[in-house]
Amino acid sequence: MKTVHTIKKETKDKNIDQNKSFLSEFCSQSPFLVINTGCGVGKYKFNKIGYDDNNSLVLEYVITNDAKYSDTNLILHKLGKFYYLSATQLLYAYKYYANT
Repeated sequence: MKTVHTIKKETKDKNIDQNKSFLSEFCSQSPFLVINTGCGVGKYKFNKIGYDDNNSLVLEYVITNDAKYSDTNLILHKLGKFYYLSATQLLYAYKYYANT
């Protein structure tokens, strides 16, 4: 089932804007994530950062067509081409990679 997310570009919270700047730089230096979805494993590339309706940061990733990941077509069909993470989820994923 596809979920539709609304991402706003701006917020009035200065602290959140500073976090956005840091995470944007971080994601630009390490743009790829391999994500195990409910439909299989896919390789995703960072696309943009925005805000949800609660002014929380949301990071948007786009699935890439990498032959090493055979579940890509199923993921595209069932989940769509975008994958959304909160800042906490992103940092948890990188912490996991760093510890493995």
